[in-house]
This record gives sequence, C-alpha cells and structure tokens, in this order.
Amino acid sequence: MATFHRARSEEQRAERRQSILRTAAGMLDEMPVAAVSLNELSRRVGLSKSAMSLYFESREAVLLGLLTEAAARYRAETADTFSEWADPSAPAPVRVRQVAARLAATFAAHPMLCELLSVQQVILEHNISVDIATRYKRSSRDAIRWLGEQLRDLLPELDDERALRAAHMVIILVGALWTRSRPAPALLAAFEADASLAFMHPAFTEAFEAAIATFLRGLIMETANAHAR
Repeated sequence: MATFHRARSEEQRAERRQSILRTAAGMLDEMPVAAVSLNELSRRVGLSKSAMSLYFESREAVLLGLLTEAAARYRAETADTFSEWADPSAPAPVRVRQVAARLAATFAAHPMLCELLSVQQVILEHNISVDIATRYKRSSRDAIRWLGEQLRDLLPELDDERALRAAHMVIILVGALWTRSRPAPALLAAFEADASLAFMHPAFTEAFEAAIATFLRGLIMETANAHAR
C-alpha cells in the first residue's frame, strides 16, 4: 500500500487521479466490477475515503473515469485502421460482414472496456452527481458520433441518422452480449449439463458479429427505402 501526501498542484492532482485509476484497473483484473469497493481501493492507493473524495466523488465516478479512458484507448488504437476494415469495391453485404467481424474482434481485444460497458447503466451511472453524469454522457455522445462517422465512411449506403443509430447499437450490443457470454458459475454448470440450454450462452465474438451484421443490413435497407420515397 502506497502512502501519499496531499497533492498541492494541478499536476500532482492529475497524477493522483491517474494513480487511483491505475489501481482500480488492477482490481478489475482480480475481481468483477460489483466487487470493487471504495474501502479496498482507498486502502490500496494509500488514502482515506475522505481524501479519495478530493479526486473522485464515489466508486462509480472512478469506474466511469476508467470507462472513459478505456473508450479513448479503443478509439486511438482503431482510428488508423478503420479505413482498412472493408473493401470499398465490394458489394454492401460483403462490407457489412467485414465491418461486423472487425468490430467484434476489436471489442473482444478490449475486455475491460466491454466489462465496464456491460454494467454502465446498472452500476456505473448510479451514485454520481449531475455534473459527473453530464460530463460522462457528453463524452459518450462524442464517442458514439465518432464511431458513427467511421461506419458511415465504410458503409456509405447509410445516411447520417442511421449511421449514428448503428454506432449506438454497437455499444448496446457489446454490453448486453458481454454479460450473457460470461454467466455465473451456477448458470455455466446448468448450460454444460443441459445441451438444450446452450443457445442461452453465446460466445461473445460470434454473437456480436452476427447481431450487428443483421442490424447493419436492416439499416441499409431502411435507408434505401426512405430515400426511395
């Protein structure tokens, strides 16, 4: 356990916040999000709970900070390759499959991001102030808009509105399918014991790829129909 003196400068405060976030990320390597407590986080960082409030107002605010950083890393790591995700000369159905496969693979390569997305509404968006909620939702909005722009470039058959809907659905599906692909031990045992239940335990990458491909195909048809009127 580290022991810190109170940060005096903005630089020191920023470093302290990063230290807290790094410690929280390390805890997520050991335990599920629900098990991360402010008491244990404070102990590992070397700060009292009251001192922790100088940097984050709650456990959920820490985890939202982690989610924001994880999303930023995803964007940074994929930004330079997005244009290569689909063959621009291929027909739309082929490009949809290519985009869906790359989305599935890249999100699967960021498990902490997927884990945090899976609990953002039931855990992370509670016990936070209006200020934190507003800043987080604005950051999420900007991230979804960014993803929508990338999808629009790869699938120009989508209009702007439906590209944004596609990007939003990507985030929804990541969270929902990540949770269902990682059931509790009792459920996992039930799935293994009864083959008729196997469809309720989807593999994340395959399930996400199939679901988002279906959604993208539907949006392309919807866009074409809307513009044909």
